[in-house]
Order: sequence, then structure tokens, then C-alpha cells
Amino acid sequence: MKKRHLLTVFSLLFLSVLSYSFKIFEKDKDGIVMKNRRELFIDDYLLEKLENLNQRLVLPRATGEIIKFDKPWEGKFVTYVSIIKDPTGYKMYYRGMADYNGKKDEVACLATSKDGLKWEKPNLKLYKVNGTLNNNVVIPPNEQLSMHNFTVFYDQKATNPNEKYKAIGGANHSNKTRDGLYRYVSSDGIKWNLYSKDTSALFSDYALDSQNVLLWSESEQCYVIYLRAWTGNKPGLPYPKDGIRTIARSTSKDFVNWTNPVEMTFDDTELEHLYTNASVSYFRAPQIIVSMPFRFMVNQKILSDEQLTEFGTDKSQWKGMSDGVFMTTRGGNNFNRKFNKSFIRPGFDKKNWSARNNIPAKGIIQTSENEMSLYVTRNYGSPTVNLERLSLRIDGFSNLEADYEEGFAITKPVIIKSKNMFANFETATSGYLIVEVLDLDGNPIPEYSGTNSLKILGDEIDKKITWNNHSDLSNLIDKKVRFKFRLKDANLYSFALMD
Repeated sequence: MKKRHLLTVFSLLFLSVLSYSFKIFEKDKDGIVMKNRRELFIDDYLLEKLENLNQRLVLPRATGEIIKFDKPWEGKFVTYVSIIKDPTGYKMYYRGMADYNGKKDEVACLATSKDGLKWEKPNLKLYKVNGTLNNNVVIPPNEQLSMHNFTVFYDQKATNPNEKYKAIGGANHSNKTRDGLYRYVSSDGIKWNLYSKDTSALFSDYALDSQNVLLWSESEQCYVIYLRAWTGNKPGLPYPKDGIRTIARSTSKDFVNWTNPVEMTFDDTELEHLYTNASVSYFRAPQIIVSMPFRFMVNQKILSDEQLTEFGTDKSQWKGMSDGVFMTTRGGNNFNRKFNKSFIRPGFDKKNWSARNNIPAKGIIQTSENEMSLYVTRNYGSPTVNLERLSLRIDGFSNLEADYEEGFAITKPVIIKSKNMFANFETATSGYLIVEVLDLDGNPIPEYSGTNSLKILGDEIDKKITWNNHSDLSNLIDKKVRFKFRLKDANLYSFALMD
């Protein structure tokens, strides 16, 4: 009797799976609300079905050195760069190494820019380093070790003008120290104070010896700190033997009280040494957090000792190599690793093939009508250490790519709350983009079907999508639908629904 019952159950399960496999769509009670929202094809969050399309990671284009780190108080170990946009333009913070009170010690420095392309080091005259006040140092050596990895966030939601600029810094450098992470605030991003409610350091049981990142998670409506952790760490042991560098996350609603850190997961990928994380909310789609860690290959070495000596590379950086990778999250304790290939590579310059090179900066900014920029530390550990600018098309981290034969993508159920639709795409002269609207069963809605959908050619960042006799989606407000994107010899980077 029990066996017969089990067979019946398994038969029903098999039939249900079989019947589902013949369905293109499964009716969904919920839908993704699209109101003043842009979506990028950086994960599978919105995608239900792809046919004859590739989801492709786009590698950024190197544009050359953007700033030299050649001042006496900067040195060859400049790193942990963070770039923010504020009402004055852009500010860049980074770590230098100075002669301070008779000994070598770390400092945090500032550079500024109006456009993200040309950078200057302001003469702040705040602290005397290397025997002079004529420098751009914003944080001198201190007992909190905050200058080691001082990382800044511009908080547009802050109501207190003295807390518009927020920063975190601090590290434990061994299993014997318990320094923790300290919070700082500023009204102008230049003069900084310890946060008045920071009565004790955060996360003192974690290593923190990297660029810990603070941001606002739009989807969760809370502050987030992504911090350096090691697998296997525990109270009293931030550096466990045979541990792997990884990322943990803590959240706060008020910047005062923080949750216990939880180690992030990375889908089903194997654990790798992720040294930094460089996480930022993407400025055109803040529900998406883009992270660009540098992946550390601890034991690899391809340069000879003679080459490393010739380059002036510090011996501490002779063993190991690194590159930048790309991952995203929409909140929670998992990073999506849709693309495991490298995102930022060392390139032709052999000085970038030593350890702890190619470190992506925290910061992605728009630098022209069609372009966004990200930045990476090059020649780390050598006298020619510098920051290079990389460029991508706006929204252009990844795309849906069609060859000469037409392919299509169909979304999961979407609830339309904004009437205007825009697309970021490019086609060949022989290609096109067609946008259709389907009901939940996958049937074209007549007014927005292939018959009425216009064949679009060109190369635009925000092209308004229209249909025959319809300039927008007004007829479908509050309706639950699916979008179908048909492409031939074309690339689709993003789409948006806006009021």
C-alpha cells in the first residue's frame, strides 16, 4: 500500500514537471513593478526566456593614466580609492604614505574634479606632513588606523548638514589587535570628525584590512557596510589559518545601530580571494548594487625577479597577481555572479602583472552624454603608481546581443506604473530592435504586437519606444504584462519605464 502510494505521488510529480516543461510561461501572481525604473541585463532578475541571444559582459576600455601619485606623501602604495559625486563636482579619496612626526605612516588624501576627467590635488594646509602644510592630506595618522582605508560616501538622504559626508576607516592587522571600524562625518568632505555616536568601533572581530564600503541600499531602505572578512573567522580569530579573503555585510536603519555581519554568498561559484569589493549603487538604477572586487591569485607569478627589480616593484608585491571581476546584488546576503570572467585585466603594461595591482576604485560616474567612467589603480608597489580611467557606454556593463539571425528575450511579469518606455540599444544598418507587449500567456496584445511595433534602427542611450497609433503605454497602466524584445544584429543594454 505504501509503495503504491509512493508510486502515485512520483507519477503526479513527473506529470506536473513534464506539463510545466511544455509551458513557455508560468502564470505569476506577483509582478515586478516598473515605475520610474530602469533595468539592466546584468542578471536574470527580469528575464524569463532567451532564444538565440547571448547575455554578454562588456569589458571597459582603458583610456590612459588620469592622475599620477607622485607626491612625497603618496608613495608607491597608493590604493583604496573612493570617488563620490557631490554638489561641487567629484571628490577622490585615497591612501598615501607620508613622513609624519619622524616616521613613515599612512595618510588619507583628496583630489577634486569638475568633470571626472581632469583631477587636481588641492593645497588644503590642514596637517603638516613631510615637513610642510602644502599638501592634500585630509586624515593624518591616528590611533584608529582610519587612514589605512578611509572610504567616503555622500549621503543625499542626510538631514543633518554636518553629516552629508560619511566615511568609515579602521583595521585589525593581526589576531592580537581589536581596533575595529570607525565612523566619520563631515559637512564639506574636507574637514572630518569622528561620528559623535561612535562610542565604540564596529566589527572588532573582523580583519577589515581592506577597503570596507558604506552605501545606501535603495531596495532595502537602509545603510549597508560591505566589509573584509576571512572564511572561518570567529571571535578572537579574524585571521584564521587557511582562510580565504571574502566579504561580509552589515546593515543599519540609522547609521548608529548595526546588525552582526553575515558573510556574503556568491551563487554556486567556487570561493576565490576577493580582496576588495568597490560596491556602489548604480546611479541610473539605484536598486542595483554593482560590485567590482579585485580577485587575488595568491601564488601566481609570471614576471622574473630581474623584471620586478627593473620596475622598482617593492619585494612585498613580487608574488601574486590580480584582476577585477564584476558582480551585482539587489540586496540581501548574496552577490550575483552571472559573469565569472575577468572584468578588468592587467593589459599590456607588465608593471600591472605584480601583486595587488588592477584594484578597481569605488565609484562609477557619468563623464559624457554617452559614457560612464570607472577607475583602477595601476603599477601598485612601484614608483609609477597611478590611477587609470576606464570607459563604458552608459548602462553598458553587459547586454543582450543578437547576431544576424533574429533572437528574442521575454521578461517575467511586469506591472506597468509609468507610461513612457525608453531603451538603450545599438543596431547595425542590417539590424533592428522591435519591442512587443505580451499578456501573461505569451500572446501579443494586439495594439502592441509585432504588427504594430515599429522596427527601430540606430544607436541611442534613451530612445523613446512607440507603436503604431500609440506613443506610450497609457492603455496598460496597472496591467500585468510581459515585454518581448526582438533583436537582429543588435545589442540591448537597458530599458526603462518613466512618468
